[in-house]
Amino acid sequence: MIDEGTDMNEAPSAKPRISFDPTINLGHLLTFVGFLIAGLGAWTTLDKRLVVVEENRSYQRQTDAFQDQRAMDGFLQMRETLTRLDRQVERIADRLDKQGAK
Repeated sequence: MIDEGTDMNEAPSAKPRISFDPTINLGHLLTFVGFLIAGLGAWTTLDKRLVVVEENRSYQRQTDAFQDQRAMDGFLQMRETLTRLDRQVERIADRLDKQGAK
């Protein structure tokens, strides 16, 4: 049944409409300041982390260079040792050839 006092084209007033309030209150200001502080805190923390990563990378580069030099020195020592062993084997082979020829 239709109530004769209401118009059918009129929307029911049960749903509240969203309205924009252009005023700025203390809560808005505190929220804005909180966002600024959080942003600056995140920025400085990120900056500190980047500095630590860059320092670690620099230290690692120095460590790698030192280890590469030690590895190269070891490689050269092994090469010299192999060359000496090769010469000694040749001398022993020459001696055995000379003794076998007698």
